[in-house]
Amino acid sequence: MPQHDPTDDVRGPRPSTGRGPDPAGHEHAPGRRLWLVRHGETTGGSSVRYYGATDVPLSDLGRVQVRSLGPFLGHARPRALVHSPLSRARESAAIVARLLGEPPGEVAASDDLREIDFGAIEGLTAAEVEAARPDWYARWQQGAVDGYPDGDSLDGFAQRVARGIDAARARWPDGDLCVVAHRGVVKAIVCHLCGLPRPLVRAWPLDLGSLTVLVEADDGSRHLLERYNLVAP
Repeated sequence: MPQHDPTDDVRGPRPSTGRGPDPAGHEHAPGRRLWLVRHGETTGGSSVRYYGATDVPLSDLGRVQVRSLGPFLGHARPRALVHSPLSRARESAAIVARLLGEPPGEVAASDDLREIDFGAIEGLTAAEVEAARPDWYARWQQGAVDGYPDGDSLDGFAQRVARGIDAARARWPDGDLCVVAHRGVVKAIVCHLCGLPRPLVRAWPLDLGSLTVLVEADDGSRHLLERYNLVAP
C-alpha cells in the first residue's frame, strides 16, 4: 500500500508520532502491550503502489527499515509473535523476532491478518487508478466508497482483522503480543481495540517499517494508544 493513500485524506486530529526519545513508553501506563509492526518496503514499490492481496516480497530497503526498529524492540519480550502469511510480513516478522529482547515463545501466521484486497486496483498507483476509474477515484478520495471493485469491503475487512486479533489475544491471554502485518491491518486493530472511528484513524500516516504500541487497561476492557508510527530518526 502506498505511503500516501487517497483514502487517508480525511480531516481530523492526528496522534503524536514516536520520533522522539524513550521509544519504550513504559513510563505512561502499566499493563499488557501489543506491539504492532508494519512491514518494510517491497520489491513492487509499496510506497507508491496499492498492494493488498498481491504477495510482493520485501526489498533490501524494507529489510533495512525493519532492522532500524531494533532500538525500539530490544526491551520487548512478547509471549508470542503473530504475522500475516504474506511474504513481506513473514520476512519482516523473522527480522523482528531477532530484534526482540527475548525470542518470542511462539511464532504463528494468521490468515485473518492479511492486508485488504484492493481487487481491480491491485498494483496500480494513485494516478493510474484516477485515470482508469475517475468517478470511483473521486468518491474514494471523499471517503464515499464501501470497498474496492472486485475486492474486499471495508466492513468485511475490519471484521476479519478484529476476528484475527481477538483470536490471538484469546490464544495467548497472558503477556505482551507482537503483530507484524500491514498498514490497513494495523489501523484496523487500532480502531477495534481503542474504539476509535475509522475516518479518524484513516487520516493518520503510517510509515513502512514503523512500530505502534497499544497498552491494555487493567480490566482488559479497552486499549490506549501509547505510541504511534515510531520510526528510526
